[in-house]
Amino acid sequence: MAIVTLICEQCGGKVKVDDTHEFGVCEYCKSNVLIKSDIIQNVQNIEKLEKHVYGVEGKDVDELIADGNKLLKLGDEENANAKFKQAIDVAPKSWEAWLGYATTGGDNSTPLSCVPAYRNTYNLAADELQQIETFSDMVGYLPDRGIADAFIRAYKDSPHQKRHEVFKLVLGVIGCDDSEIASLALDLRPNDWRVWLAKAKIRQIRVRWCEMEVGFFKKQLPEHVVEVMELFLRAHQLAKSEGAEATGAVLSHISTMERDESYKVFYRELSSRIS
Repeated sequence: MAIVTLICEQCGGKVKVDDTHEFGVCEYCKSNVLIKSDIIQNVQNIEKLEKHVYGVEGKDVDELIADGNKLLKLGDEENANAKFKQAIDVAPKSWEAWLGYATTGGDNSTPLSCVPAYRNTYNLAADELQQIETFSDMVGYLPDRGIADAFIRAYKDSPHQKRHEVFKLVLGVIGCDDSEIASLALDLRPNDWRVWLAKAKIRQIRVRWCEMEVGFFKKQLPEHVVEVMELFLRAHQLAKSEGAEATGAVLSHISTMERDESYKVFYRELSSRIS
């Protein structure tokens, strides 16, 4: 039986409609209700939509993938993920099914369970176009969604004497999140300047105010500063080999650091090495 929001005229209770959609029974006073034709049409439309999008029986892989994409547009990632998994069960080597499955988090057993799902997706790509689409989708994935809120709650809920431990933990995370995704991207496309620039952006925050660490008499940059600089230099080197547009994209991002006082020392050193 389909349940719709109908009110009994006798007692104000909810009315449950039978399978014919023509009659209903009040769940409270058990009065019989004759359903109007326009309401019947609405019920049928709802059931048709639910059967089409949420149903499984008799659907082929293309229908399951289409349903998953519809649910994804509606923001229903959980049910979309289930659809893509059902499509994989039907066609284990479907690139489209694996892409949807990876996009919705893979098996969701860990915050980074999308990593093996993206690896499978990339390996199943039939051509370079599918490889690039997989790569672009993966780079845009943010596995640390909600991590900031989690740290804020942990900090606020901690006793005053324990808050420094939470703060220390946050400092350890800064610039290191997404590293697993970035590493996977490098494994897949080690000569793509976009990957190196993405990883450099992830780590960039670690070099703010690095003059405090370098000091007036210190000749060498700290190890973590050198690491970030090498990421930007590698991105620039690969971009130059691709052309002016790619080079411009890297230099455009680097130029944003010039306008930020906290990157003054890092930007000056990076610019001198690029020139």
